[in-house]
Amino acid sequence: MSELLRQAWLTVEPGDYELHMAGIGQAQANAGLMAAWLAGGPGTETVLVAGAGTGQMFDFLGSEQVRPEQMVFSDWNPRFLDELRGRLEKTGRTPGETVVDNIEQTSLEGPYRNVAITLVLEHVEWRLALVSLKTWGAENVLLVIQENPANLVSAVTPGRTVPGTMNVFRERAAPHLIPVEELTMAMVELGFRLEQVQTAVVSDEKKMLGCWFVTAS
Repeated sequence: MSELLRQAWLTVEPGDYELHMAGIGQAQANAGLMAAWLAGGPGTETVLVAGAGTGQMFDFLGSEQVRPEQMVFSDWNPRFLDELRGRLEKTGRTPGETVVDNIEQTSLEGPYRNVAITLVLEHVEWRLALVSLKTWGAENVLLVIQENPANLVSAVTPGRTVPGTMNVFRERAAPHLIPVEELTMAMVELGFRLEQVQTAVVSDEKKMLGCWFVTAS
């Protein structure tokens, strides 16, 4: 993660982040992709949600779809994790654990066989982040990335109103999109194979791609 992006994420207000994500439909889409993966893979085993943000997915998913007590949540921004814990406490639920962690140089030892990383790779040195999967002993992985229409290069749509502190990603710390083909090649190099890709269409003709990877046999 560049120092610019590192500092940008520490200055983002949780409320601005949630308004933006829900307003463009990405929070809802990502929650659905997460639920589909959870239903098809990890079962009752522990799940590491790396780059968990504020836990906004719990606004869109029921307790039968996501069980926070079996999850470990990590994020670079401690205020996001505070928001996540507070959100769950209001519903009488608790996470398995919350940990401040740098996904590029993880301090989490695992093992975590099941790992979900949702719209995080666009904001970090993504190849370094993927190496953490090996550190964690991951075998079943969900990677959600953003795919733009061909005529839109910028991750943040030009002209779209962005809430408050989220403007930092338009003005100073632009995310970078990762082609699914390039991501797949990098995962193959790490010993994974692509099992399936699920798609959710959001605002501005963008797509969220839920890429399911498993260790290659």
